[in-house]
Amino acid sequence: MRLNIQAKLFLLLAGLTTLVLVAVLYAVSLTVTETVKEKIVFDFNQTQKVLQKERRLRYERLVDVATIIGQDPAFKANVDLAKDSVSDISHQTVLQSVREFANLAPIDLFIVTNRNGILLADFANPKNYGNDLSARPSIKNVLEGKSEEQTDLPELWALNDEVYQVASAPILVNQSVLIGTVTLGTKFTVVDALDLKGNSSAQFYFYLGKKLILRTDSTLSEFDLGKFVDEKEKEIQQVITTGKASEVFEAVIGGVEVFAYLTPLGRSEPAWLLVLVPKSTELRIIGVLQRNILLFALVSLLLTIVLAILAGRFFSKPVLELASAMKEVQSGNLSISVEPKTKDEIGQLAENFNEMIVGLRERFELSKYVGSHTIEMVKRVSESGAESMLGGTRQELAVLFSDIRGFTSFSEKRPPEAVIDMLNRYLGFQAKLVSEYGGSVDKFVGDEMVALFAGKDALERAIECAIAIQKRADEEQKRDPAPVYIGIGINYGTMVLGNMGAEDRRDYTVIGAAVNLGARLCSSAEPGKILVRKDLLEQFGLHHKFHISQVKPMNFKGFSTALDIAEITYNNAK
Repeated sequence: MRLNIQAKLFLLLAGLTTLVLVAVLYAVSLTVTETVKEKIVFDFNQTQKVLQKERRLRYERLVDVATIIGQDPAFKANVDLAKDSVSDISHQTVLQSVREFANLAPIDLFIVTNRNGILLADFANPKNYGNDLSARPSIKNVLEGKSEEQTDLPELWALNDEVYQVASAPILVNQSVLIGTVTLGTKFTVVDALDLKGNSSAQFYFYLGKKLILRTDSTLSEFDLGKFVDEKEKEIQQVITTGKASEVFEAVIGGVEVFAYLTPLGRSEPAWLLVLVPKSTELRIIGVLQRNILLFALVSLLLTIVLAILAGRFFSKPVLELASAMKEVQSGNLSISVEPKTKDEIGQLAENFNEMIVGLRERFELSKYVGSHTIEMVKRVSESGAESMLGGTRQELAVLFSDIRGFTSFSEKRPPEAVIDMLNRYLGFQAKLVSEYGGSVDKFVGDEMVALFAGKDALERAIECAIAIQKRADEEQKRDPAPVYIGIGINYGTMVLGNMGAEDRRDYTVIGAAVNLGARLCSSAEPGKILVRKDLLEQFGLHHKFHISQVKPMNFKGFSTALDIAEITYNNAK
């Protein structure tokens, strides 16, 4: 009895209905998992809110203390002495005031600058006075009279692999004259991390760039964490750049499955926080369901094996043969074919596959006879579903004409095979170089090649391609007992690119005065020379990039006045 694909699939699906129970159990497990995930997302959001609140309170506290210190008369008097210059005496004077206030305020970073942003005193590192801190965003805003940017992300400083949350305030005389700045900061510590963790099962890891600086748990090794950081480098960079926390995602770190999310610690430094929750901790409730799923899955697997064997006898083998043949085609083998072994849909598929291979061979051979710009046009027409029409459009393009000098005399004294070999070698490397410089070979006319270049740097690439062609020609001439030479002309301008010819025989090419001038420049180019209009080089700023050996006026048919033509010497190209 002849069975079609539908009948065979029915037999297979009938056997697989035993898996419905597993699917139901899986759906239950999935629902529970999603519920747990929603809880984790909620907990992470709460953690984010707590972190934001803590950073805001810390910032307000720093600003208040910095403002109070900046208003102290004695402190201002000491700073005022060094408002324009920094000396050892002024440094010691301000540092004494800093030490007095530092004993009263529980802060980790206490920095004072003059009104130019030059460091007067650093409580933690007294020897650093004289450094220029005017580029620090918090200090820069104060110096420029700007108010603190309202954001949930605080200003951060990274010093000696420690991260500080900072706030800066102005030191004013008469409430308007800026004489300096005071910057206070508190660093992130393990205590802060443990306070943020609380009684939750989440673990917190504080990073500065790729360096782990704080952690609340030592279960995961730094090596495993480092691999995770490398894998998520793009996501981490996005979090740092945008200042926004990531979505909750799943990951495996050191063999441990976790829920995780990333959040920035602040601005101006690549400091960020990694929060992890082990999946085993949150998904214990699913353990029983998973064991049941495994039991039913084992039974279903046995049934599936039996059904797979039966299905293989009917259609698996021809399908696999087709898949293998498709892989051969993918690797570039277009000589493959499949023998239809059945008369059902799979047999028809095999016949269609063979027909497709014949069509691919034909298209592959035809593609060798047209330029890449023609292939692109065919693709665009095919994708649009329309038919190509005669006519064209105006485009700004660069055209390169090259012509083999001495070809006639060379061909007169040699057999046709030697002539063809030489012609293929010279045209072959020219076509390859055109492709390397982003151009497209439009056509070969005897010993002449026409190539097109599109884009804003089309002229520059065309000249670079011409130089590469001449250099390669020099190498060929060293090995040739009777060398030939190449003359090249290049022009740029408005041309008409489109389908020319008849309805059933067309050529996708360019026409126009700019094309004609390119051809005449090529005709005028001496062996080994490259000619291009001088005004084009100046228009595109290329007259300094390429070495111009000489510029001379030349008359061309169709032009009423002489044109200044530059000869580019490729051996001295910059």
